[in-house]
Amino acid sequence: MPSRWKETYDQRRVTAAQAVARIYSGDHLFVGTAAGEPKHLVQALVDRSAEVADLELIQFHPLGEVPYAKRGMEDRIRINSLFVSDAVRDTVAECRGDYTPALLSQLPGLFRTRKLPVNVALISVTPPDEHGYCSLGVSVDITRTVVDMAELVIAQVNPRMPRTFGSSFVHVGEIDLFVEHEEDLPILPIPAHEEVHDRIAAHISRLVPDGATIQVGAGRIPNAVIPLLNEKNDLGVHTELFSDGLMELAKLGVITGRRKTFHPGKIVASLAAGGPELYRYLDRNPSVEMHGSDYVNSIVNIAANHAMVAINSCLEVDLTGQVCADSLGYRFFSGMGGHADFIRGAALAPEGKPIIALPSTAKTAEGVVSRIVPALKEGAGVLTTRGDIHYVVTEHGVAYLHGKNIRERAMSLISIADPAFRQELLHAAKARRLVFAHQIIPPRGVTYPAELETTVRMEDGMQVLIRPVKPTDDELMKELFYSFSEKTRYLRFHRVLKAMPHARRQVFSNVDYRDEMAIVAVLVSGEIEEPLGVGRYMMDEGTKSAEIAVVVRDDWQGRGLGRRLFKRLASIAKDRGIVKFTGDVLAENEAMMSIFRNTGIPMNTKREDGVIHVEVDLTRLSTVEVPEPPAKKAT
Repeated sequence: MPSRWKETYDQRRVTAAQAVARIYSGDHLFVGTAAGEPKHLVQALVDRSAEVADLELIQFHPLGEVPYAKRGMEDRIRINSLFVSDAVRDTVAECRGDYTPALLSQLPGLFRTRKLPVNVALISVTPPDEHGYCSLGVSVDITRTVVDMAELVIAQVNPRMPRTFGSSFVHVGEIDLFVEHEEDLPILPIPAHEEVHDRIAAHISRLVPDGATIQVGAGRIPNAVIPLLNEKNDLGVHTELFSDGLMELAKLGVITGRRKTFHPGKIVASLAAGGPELYRYLDRNPSVEMHGSDYVNSIVNIAANHAMVAINSCLEVDLTGQVCADSLGYRFFSGMGGHADFIRGAALAPEGKPIIALPSTAKTAEGVVSRIVPALKEGAGVLTTRGDIHYVVTEHGVAYLHGKNIRERAMSLISIADPAFRQELLHAAKARRLVFAHQIIPPRGVTYPAELETTVRMEDGMQVLIRPVKPTDDELMKELFYSFSEKTRYLRFHRVLKAMPHARRQVFSNVDYRDEMAIVAVLVSGEIEEPLGVGRYMMDEGTKSAEIAVVVRDDWQGRGLGRRLFKRLASIAKDRGIVKFTGDVLAENEAMMSIFRNTGIPMNTKREDGVIHVEVDLTRLSTVEVPEPPAKKAT
């Protein structure tokens, strides 16, 4: 009968003091996660703590003040934290509390199999609806499983808890005691971010395509990334934590879920934390579904999202691609959370992108240190393995490591390390035999100019990326060189070259982007770049002139690519104060002379001994970019 649940509810309604009186020494308690913590019940427990001993309090991520973590409480209430947040970091470090490392996807299973036994669950719920169902609101994560497994479930009924949909519902009959108490939900402050986080965020935002499904957590980097996604279209969300920033994107219409392939049109999360506006937004919002962390963090379910982009931070990365995210040496700093779940799930998703982001340096008592390191600190744990790593992003750029050998990984990571530490890292890599003994890198202070990247549309409609050459382009330059015919090599180098060994080739990949500039044209397919041509200049500081060379792969010659490379170099050079290009072209190199003639820039020529010396006045350059040709169907 409709009224029967009401009778049950009334019979089980008690005060907080009466409820916690049912907790006995030696019990194993669970307290709801983050904003789902029933603060009134917890305080009642702390007030009674002198009457009990050896309680184990299991919690995933407390917010705000944690009275049971204070020094001197450990003999009565000992924390077993599933994540080392700010609130319990010192408690764990001083062994006044414990830390149980486990992936979020596995935590419900630990409770279900009683490897983590629970006698009492302290949870926060909404008032029951007309059918007798309360909602767990912002904390479904592992709470839903604990409700099923606990011997005694005590619920704080809080009218300010938002009623959420999905797997959040608990019937009155599943709860043993009800404590009615209205209180504000704990707030997760928006962390202030700095310029370095904005630079990292800019690199990450370029990796997020329209229609992607994203996962972001809390912290400075996610807080900086989210606003930069404002111009994206039809993003979806599948994440463990739903936050203020994601809410703002949803309100702007950036998050629609229209292209999602798993729960289309729905925001999927397992917990939510933020400010009062977020909690109001979640209340009875049918676009948001909250599910258990074994469901949300399931690698299979994550991978079911097409173009899944997972954005996670870490503490340090070694030169082989091992990632530490939960400890600073022996000191536990955070936890496993859903980091590894989403890295692996996104890697398995069609067109997925698992991203690890971190500032390149950290400030310590000893001074500024690099967070890209030759080897992880003693005691550090590996959360993302060498086999799982894909993208690593710092303020200095993006390194893609998946499928790369150790030498390539080391060079890629050195290239996005802080310039002040690159020589030191290179020296360490050489000492460990990770890279060539003769390996060079650009001079100190040189940073890859990502702002010079541009995509052009060819006459046949094909999209070609033209970007500066990177120190990690050694294999790309090798592939390009060996794609040239003997004639093309002769015309470019004025002699026949049969081989281009690394010791010589690496010079072409290491430039300072000031006195020497090199750009490469590539076709991009996923993470694969196919080289088509390259152009470079070397400046004479005294004359403000630069010698230029352009070469295009044989099967791409005659398609206008050489002219585009020339014009792109010319606009870059002019911006850097170069007033003249010069070049020595073999007389039979009609293709290169055609490039000079077709740029529309006045030039002077002088022929001597089969070589044409060309001078181009860059002050006459009027167009910064090559005009786009009319769109044609790609062939």
